[in-house]
Amino acid sequence: MRTLAALLVAMALPSVALAAAPEPRKSIEIDRFMGRWYEIVRTPNDGQKNCHAASQLWSQRSDGTFDIAQTCRKGSSTGPLRSVETRARVLDPGTNAKFEASFFGGLLRRKYWVIDRSDDYGWMIASTSDGEFVALLSRQPSMPDGQVQALIGRMRSLGFVKNQLLIVGR
Repeated sequence: MRTLAALLVAMALPSVALAAAPEPRKSIEIDRFMGRWYEIVRTPNDGQKNCHAASQLWSQRSDGTFDIAQTCRKGSSTGPLRSVETRARVLDPGTNAKFEASFFGGLLRRKYWVIDRSDDYGWMIASTSDGEFVALLSRQPSMPDGQVQALIGRMRSLGFVKNQLLIVGR
């Protein structure tokens, strides 16, 4: 729990990145977006230093908000499971690609953009609205190296620097 809590705090702190995240390229169908996402590439941060096999489970709520259960394993891919629950709401009902997540009962709030996604919702590139944190997530726990490299190229073309990206899943 401490590792993920530290991750969330680290994501809220300033670091060297974009002045702001690029605008989302595609709209999101909320129903298709729900389910499990696996972290493949991310911005390094102290909060995830010993976090392995990270994933998120997105679940829609009847009030229009959604829950995001973020989990990882401490120390190794078979280490103890750590989890943080997040509540989120859509900020742009026209495209559904921007949302605000509330951590620790609302003590910490962050805005996130889904910058890009595949047409089949097999992968997404998501970032904090200020561009400080970016991640490539997939519906599968791994992706072929060629696809990962191509998507890192896409992330780079969006302004995220390759040497600031850490490949954590394949």
